[in-house]
Amino acid sequence: MLRRVLVLSVLLLLFIPALAQEVPIEPVVTTITAADGVTLVGDFYAHDGTAPTVMLMHMLGSQRAAWLPLIPALLDAGYNVLNVDLRGHGESEGSRDWDAARADIQLWLQWLREQPAVDSEHIAIIGASIGANLALLGCADDAQCVTAIALSPGEDYRGVRPASALTEGLADRPVLLIGSQGDGSAREAMAAFILASRGNIAVRLYDGRAHGTNLFNDKLESVQNTVLAWLTEYLPVSEDE
Repeated sequence: MLRRVLVLSVLLLLFIPALAQEVPIEPVVTTITAADGVTLVGDFYAHDGTAPTVMLMHMLGSQRAAWLPLIPALLDAGYNVLNVDLRGHGESEGSRDWDAARADIQLWLQWLREQPAVDSEHIAIIGASIGANLALLGCADDAQCVTAIALSPGEDYRGVRPASALTEGLADRPVLLIGSQGDGSAREAMAAFILASRGNIAVRLYDGRAHGTNLFNDKLESVQNTVLAWLTEYLPVSEDE
């Protein structure tokens, strides 16, 4: 019986993402109220002083905890982080209304720009799966959003179609797409986005079939390095920060 318990414990540890990394800054749980009265919830990690900020948006059916493996690297690099639950997910109220979710992004960006720790002209959005589509659209909708990073975006997730973001709002801003060779629909979407885009767009494809934040299961260090290299180029942290 004891042997079974030990084996089970080891197996559980193997399937838990790298959540045990030390987080250098404790988050402040933050709430805002959307236009329709829905309460939205996120974690805000802020450095002393003023710093560039990254907003994170999770996958369909997931919640903000999915980003915990990436957050320590972002904080160590000097970025503030806002990690939100999409409406109808996690602690955020409401139903899964994707038009409203797109509008919620602008409310979060407005909230961020009111925070003393946030360099209001240096904000990026990173999303995964449907959150990737929302990140592309949300960054395109905001003239000051510097760059978007999309993990496993799609041409059409639940009616959320980001193609116009790449050909219009983000045409003159840098965009990074990350995915897997074996994730067919996302890979095909990224190929279509490259062909349609008129601006600065880059793609990183990994082997395997992992989708969105599931890339963290065995590609965490590489994804961290890819994301941080992109942010360092387009959303650099000042040496004074």
